[in-house]
Amino acid sequence: MHAIASSSPRASSRLPPPRNTPARVYPYDRLREISDGFVQIIEAWSCVPEDVIRLSTLATDLVGLVDAAPQVCLGMGARLQIGSISMRHALYAAIVGAQLARIAQLEASRQLAVVKAAMVMNISSFQLQDDLAAPWASPSLGQRITLSRHPQLSAELIASSPGADLRWIEAVEQHHEAMDGSGYPHALTGDEICLEARILKVADLWCALVSPRPQRSGKSPREALHWMLSRHQQCLDPAILDAQRRLSGNYPPGTLVRLANREIALVTNWSRGNAPPRHVVALISAQNTLLRDPSVRDTGKSAYAVRSYSFLPQIEIKPAFWNRVWSMECAAD
Repeated sequence: MHAIASSSPRASSRLPPPRNTPARVYPYDRLREISDGFVQIIEAWSCVPEDVIRLSTLATDLVGLVDAAPQVCLGMGARLQIGSISMRHALYAAIVGAQLARIAQLEASRQLAVVKAAMVMNISSFQLQDDLAAPWASPSLGQRITLSRHPQLSAELIASSPGADLRWIEAVEQHHEAMDGSGYPHALTGDEICLEARILKVADLWCALVSPRPQRSGKSPREALHWMLSRHQQCLDPAILDAQRRLSGNYPPGTLVRLANREIALVTNWSRGNAPPRHVVALISAQNTLLRDPSVRDTGKSAYAVRSYSFLPQIEIKPAFWNRVWSMECAAD
């Protein structure tokens, strides 16, 4: 009688080795890789074709990630560990700009132009803007002049880099123009301003309002929208402003809220209209310490009802923890 082949040690030794399971790639880790690459490119910019190629490739990667994981990108854009406040702002504006460009149904090449323009709109003044972000900073007359000229200076720097396209350069130069003609450097109005720049202006303003700075806390999404509608409506393209309203609402992904039990939780998905989300992920205990395990909370239950907006206390949160939080996104939908 012949032995069964599968029970034979010799037969078993001929089986192919198990395949290695590829390590999971978390969207937040990928976003961090893109942010690291962005900083490296900007810090080494020398107006050569390789700079344009590297930034364009990175912008394409960011657009792809925003398409694949929009909640993670929107929610973590303002929390990227970038030492330069102004560079972090530029990358956050690129994320928001990519989403607004998609809502506006721009073709792929124009979406990419928005993202590239956001990344380098302040390339001529990154260091100056970082210096002036300090609580004690007071700009001199020369610094004010440099700031007022930075759209032109940044556009000239990109224009001197072989391979940069006109749409990209134009969006950089016009990103501080206003629909009512009150902007700069050329006081353009309405359709004189390219659509990419109109998108970028909204994204730039939104990110500036909701992001904290050393001298101030960021506004809540509700406050930021009210501010834009009440104080800047005449300056902004109404269709793009409406797109921002639809993108963010009052509780966009990344919003921190205080629950009835005093925990701080993160909104990880969009909710219907302006109502609080039904599910959030708790991060911080009532004692302002990091929870050992992030947990999905049902805000329909009285103990977990949303009471107010909140902010993170000064504690370290490692990337692995954020990865766990965003892995719970589907559960918190």
